[in-house]
Amino acid sequence: MKKILTGIFIFLILHVFNGFAQESQYLMPAKKYGKWGFINKSGEWIISSKFEEVFYFTEGLAAVQFYGNWGYIDRSGEWVIQPTYRDAKPFSEGLACVMKNNKWGYINKKGSWIFEPKLSVVSSFSDGIALIKDEDGFVFINKNGDRILNNGFDRALPFSEGLAYVNYNQYQGYIERNGNWLIKHDYAEAYSFSEGLALVKKEAKYGFIDQRGSLVIPAEFDDANYFIDGLAAVKQNGRWGYINKTGLQVIESRFDVAFPFSNNLAVVKSGGQFGVIDKNGDWVMAPTFSGLGRYTKAVSLEELVQDFVKTMYADWQLKGEFEKTSSYLARVSEENRTAQIQEFSQQAMVSLAKRQVKYDQATIGLYEADFEKFHVFIPGAKSIMLPVPLEYAKEVRDNWNEVWLGNPSYTISGDEFLITSLEAKYKGLEFFYNASQDFQLTANPTIDMDFNDISYTFPQISTPNGFPETTLTIIGQSDVDVNIPITNMNNKKTFALVIGNEDYSSFQMELNTSSNVDFAAIDAKIFKKYLINTLGVPEENISLLTNATAGQMKQSIARLSAIAEAFEGEAKLIFYYAGHGLPKEETNEPYLIPVDVGSSNLDYAIKLEDVFNKLTEHTTQRVTVFLDACFSGGARNQGLVAARGVRIKPKSPFVMGNLVVFSATSDDQSAHPYKEKAHGIFTYYLLKGLQISNGEMSYGELQDFVRTNVMRKSVLVNNKVQAPEVKVSPVFEYSWQEMRFIEEATLSSSQ
Repeated sequence: MKKILTGIFIFLILHVFNGFAQESQYLMPAKKYGKWGFINKSGEWIISSKFEEVFYFTEGLAAVQFYGNWGYIDRSGEWVIQPTYRDAKPFSEGLACVMKNNKWGYINKKGSWIFEPKLSVVSSFSDGIALIKDEDGFVFINKNGDRILNNGFDRALPFSEGLAYVNYNQYQGYIERNGNWLIKHDYAEAYSFSEGLALVKKEAKYGFIDQRGSLVIPAEFDDANYFIDGLAAVKQNGRWGYINKTGLQVIESRFDVAFPFSNNLAVVKSGGQFGVIDKNGDWVMAPTFSGLGRYTKAVSLEELVQDFVKTMYADWQLKGEFEKTSSYLARVSEENRTAQIQEFSQQAMVSLAKRQVKYDQATIGLYEADFEKFHVFIPGAKSIMLPVPLEYAKEVRDNWNEVWLGNPSYTISGDEFLITSLEAKYKGLEFFYNASQDFQLTANPTIDMDFNDISYTFPQISTPNGFPETTLTIIGQSDVDVNIPITNMNNKKTFALVIGNEDYSSFQMELNTSSNVDFAAIDAKIFKKYLINTLGVPEENISLLTNATAGQMKQSIARLSAIAEAFEGEAKLIFYYAGHGLPKEETNEPYLIPVDVGSSNLDYAIKLEDVFNKLTEHTTQRVTVFLDACFSGGARNQGLVAARGVRIKPKSPFVMGNLVVFSATSDDQSAHPYKEKAHGIFTYYLLKGLQISNGEMSYGELQDFVRTNVMRKSVLVNNKVQAPEVKVSPVFEYSWQEMRFIEEATLSSSQ
């Protein structure tokens, strides 16, 4: 028998739900000290910053990376699915794509496999459809694994608004759902449609085409992003702002970086820090974070609805002054409670939609004659297929500004408002939209709201089969090879030499492929990208050598020294080397090994001490050296060492001048690969540190991060101890830990 509610219990209910009304439940990804966590809209930390990477919450869970592995947490920060995956993406329609053993599959919210990990390229499911890659190329499949189209494409992006970008038999453009070409073009780059427009690149500039292939916003931007909520972020003269769909700039170009709007808010970067703005360009959250809204989502629509419902529910379930206890208990019964929450959810969506869905800015797109429906794009909501009979279609398209739209109803799908019904009127004609007849929608819209003991669901829609919009994830690269942070900082007086010596067997006939250094070339190439994108080093300031000979290495080192002399003490130098290193048996002195130099004759190799001396023979601000090599006779592959049959504790050269040296190993240890990540383990965590900190880690923080992770991971994946170390010249003995790569850089726009 239920106990009668006491005055104390009523008091608790009042304060608990007033708390819900006052305390926002937003959980936005934010970064602090190189780690990600989650904050509320007041900037208070709800889940502490302890993850290397995170996604925003979807369907109640967030994918997060912890010590190199991915799993899923709930809004309290507790593990729901343990971090056991190499990579992971947000949940969508109850499924998430995750990587295991270098292959992608799909799991449910219990962590059980729905599709075993067998795929190399996947997209998330959206409205029941995904894009994958198999032996035939890129193909579109449904949740049963059946192909939607028979063709396999050379390249493809998911269907969006009735069209998909594909590359097929040297043709590129956009196809309809039946596979017919609608637009063929020769743009250098082209992307999926969003709100009726697609981003394209023409002669090194970006613009937008409509669904007829016309360039409606000229290609005049240095960079640009998708249209969402009626606005697109564009870059001009080194700064980002926003334009509307006529190409008119509505928020001035004043940001370092600008991401797409989400529910009328956008994450931007200003002065090296991230914050949130509204559509007026005003700050909603000041730029005080080193990272914010990971992967651009600012505020979840689900969370906006939650706050609205909780506020109304808090008032509804309070006992009235003139309400008898018996009447009160009857009113707040489980049945009434569920019905009331459903009603509040509808009120919440209508109230929020009035502010966010802009019918007066709706635009008309492609007409699908076989279905007699127009694509209609309404800022703030998912696009719809409006039924218009063929006999009226051309007139409606030509006079779209005279069409009235109204009387909508809503639900939520994929963090967008989904219009479930709508009326359209034009000169006495009436057209009615119903989501259940929209062939773009194939799945029941679902939402997983975090109401604790408040339970309710959004209305479900039964829809026919169709072809939806999806998001493509291309795999085949390590996680540090993609999502490389981009900065507008310009280290114009920093110069770098980057060397990756991998292929020794092709230059020395007596060697076989086991003598090569796995992943050294990609180590060097990706490190160069971080120098350019993250550390702001101009590309013309970087020399990249892969599989370098002795002559090439010596010439490049001499050139870097000459640059230091020419800049008369103002230059900063960076030297990176991945490849074989060996000690000379007679002296134990360490040498860098060019690809054309054998282990039996190190007189032609590059003595490490000579490298240090050459780089410091002229005054510089600083010389930073990264060595992903060992000099003991052990290496990523053992073939070169086996030819010598040596394992020696090398003699460390003196570190003098303005020199800081980051080494992959200590003493007589070996430098090992991280095969799962396709990098040397030292280089992987070096890049990871730069990635998660946007290049903002100090030298001391970077060394701590790299050493800790390399030591732990090397034991786990290689069964070997590897402990990176730092050696510094006496002049930097007490200051090197506070050094930063971009501390003295200036904004490129000010140059």
